[in-house]
Formats: sequence, C-alpha cells, structure tokens
Amino acid sequence: MSDSPPDTDEPTDPDEPTAPPADDEEIDRRRLIRWIALIAFGIPVVVEVLTFANIIDAELLGGDDDDPTETGTATPTDRPDAVGVGDELLPETAASETITTSEIRAEESSRTYVFGVEVENDTDATVEIRTRHVRLRDGERIDGVSSTGSIEPGSSGTLTAAWQIPEGSMPGAVEVVALRDGGRVFEDYVTVERPPIVG
Repeated sequence: MSDSPPDTDEPTDPDEPTAPPADDEEIDRRRLIRWIALIAFGIPVVVEVLTFANIIDAELLGGDDDDPTETGTATPTDRPDAVGVGDELLPETAASETITTSEIRAEESSRTYVFGVEVENDTDATVEIRTRHVRLRDGERIDGVSSTGSIEPGSSGTLTAAWQIPEGSMPGAVEVVALRDGGRVFEDYVTVERPPIVG
C-alpha cells in the first residue's frame, strides 16, 4: 500500500483577478457619490441665495433698522450726520437756525410729521428758510411747503412744517432752502434723526 501525498491548499495566483463586488455594494457606492456631489454643489448655491436675499432686504426694503419706535422718546440714530431737536439746521449759513420740533404726532386715523425751526438773523441781510419735501426712509417723497417769511437783520422768525405720512413710515430727510437777500445760499435735503412718536 503506497502512501499518497497529503492534501495541501493550492496557493492563490496574485495575478488572478478578484471577484467583482456585490451589486448592493456597488449601488451604495453610487449613492454616496451622488450625495457628496449634491452637497458640494448645493451649499454654495444656498449661501449665494441667502446673501442675495440679505442685499435685497437691506437695499430695497430697508431692513429691520427702519422700524419706527412707538415710544415717546427719540431713539439713537444710525446716521452720524443726522440732526435733531436742539441742533443747528444749517451750520454753513451765517444766520442761526435751531431745530425746535421734530416728532410724529399719531392720531387714530393719521400720522403727521411736525418739523419746527427758530431762526435768529444776526446778519446784515434779510434771510428766509423754506422747507419743501420730506423724504421717508423708504424713499417716498411727500410735498409740503412752509416758510419763515423774510426775516430782517437783527430779527427772528419761526417755521413749522407738517406732512401727513403713511402708517408705519419714518421720515429720513427734509428738503431745505435758505435765502439771503432773495438769493439761494442752500438747497438740499438735510438728514434728520429718527423722531419720537407722540399721541
């Protein structure tokens, strides 16, 4: 009886191709690649959309900073060049024009922005201050002309202007014209602080 050689495992050929992955594994890999591609493309798009929406809100709609206050006191302004009660209206002119009133008077069916100025004419010429439009913070302009009339040298005069404004709106600037001996020395919008709401 001859001895037969013991059974041994045949060595695997390293060059022999491996079996392809199962179908389920291939599907999972494809899904993962699709999700990665979707996230990589989607995040920049979302960021751009949010940025664009913020720009539209800030530039066209005015954002939330322009919400009027419902209190009876003025609120700090976000405009460093704005003027309010007690300030000089036109520092560049020779006469002295002091703002005496800047407030929104609220009633049941309407709101009125009242703007008052007291003028001391310590020059040697007649002066006059006029107001025309009020420009709201949303860009709308409302017409309304008021004037001190001619103020002789050494005299004083007052101006009280009033504009009916829409509910929820807030004045941003007043158009002012300054005259000296009948000639215009100033004509432009003057930015005003956010006024208090009274009534």
